[in-house]
Order: sequence, then structure tokens, then C-alpha cells
Amino acid sequence: MTNPTTPTTPEDCDALLRNVLGDTYQPPARQDCTLTFPLDQVRSAAEHAVTATEHALGPGDPDARPRLWWIKGDGTYLMSNGIDDGPNSRDDKGHWRHIAFADNWGPGTDPSTILGGDDLHETFDLTQPLDDGPTLIDMLRNAPTCATRFLLHITYDDQGMDLAMTTA
Repeated sequence: MTNPTTPTTPEDCDALLRNVLGDTYQPPARQDCTLTFPLDQVRSAAEHAVTATEHALGPGDPDARPRLWWIKGDGTYLMSNGIDDGPNSRDDKGHWRHIAFADNWGPGTDPSTILGGDDLHETFDLTQPLDDGPTLIDMLRNAPTCATRFLLHITYDDQGMDLAMTTA
């Protein structure tokens, strides 16, 4: 049984903090951000992951399977987790292939203004259905022919982050 004074919802937590900190406490505001990526590059990275015979594990990945990784570090980008140790795994500038940088967030940019803080690594499974819909790889493969961008919609606050993906 739950202790009646133990907060169980975000609203309960906010009420408890307001009680402790006073009426001046304001819960953190939810913020929204949409990153756009070149759809052809995202699709290429995803196809690389799906066709790779081996896959790297990211933080929290329970098993090795085809995934896209969303990385926020030196720029922000989506990349294949497919293992490719061949001679052409990096381009002429030393960057990994099978990567798609967000529009205006390429190498040398500081994405700490997106979601605040330092580095981020999120994993998107390509083969599991998205919210009882198609898989991510199917969504990318079946995007309308007029679509040129992959959109990553992010809503976040101190309590967590919600993600939604679409093509446009």
C-alpha cells in the first residue's frame, strides 16, 4: 500500500514541492523542439543497420539488433549501429559513414541548446512497431515520394522526454 504522503504522479510531486518550497515554486515548463534530418541520409543509415550482419550495443540496449542511434555531442545526428569495419567505414574527413546530421547541427556545432546539458544517446529500434503502428524502417521505406525530411519531435522537461517521428 502506498503511503498517502508519497507522491505518485507529477502533479503530486509538484504539490509536495510547492508545500515544501512555498507558493513561489513553479513546476518546470515542458519545452518542444523539432529536429529535421535529410530523409535520404536517414533512410541510408537505417538500411545499413538493417542489412548489417553485426550490430553494436548502445547504452541500455538489451540485445544487438538493427537500430538508429540519436547522438548529441559534436553536432547532433542519427547513425546506424551496424558494424562496418571495412576500409570505407569513414569518409575522406574521418567522419563515420551511415550518419545523418540534423539540419543546421553538423560537426562543430554545440547542441547543448537542444534539450540542455551535455551528450545524449538515444536508441531507436528499426524493427519494433512504433506505438502499435509500422516499424521505423517501414515508415522510412514507405514515406511519400515527395517527402525530403525526417522529423524528430521532442517534448521534454525535468521529468523526462517524449519523442515522435514523422516524414515530411
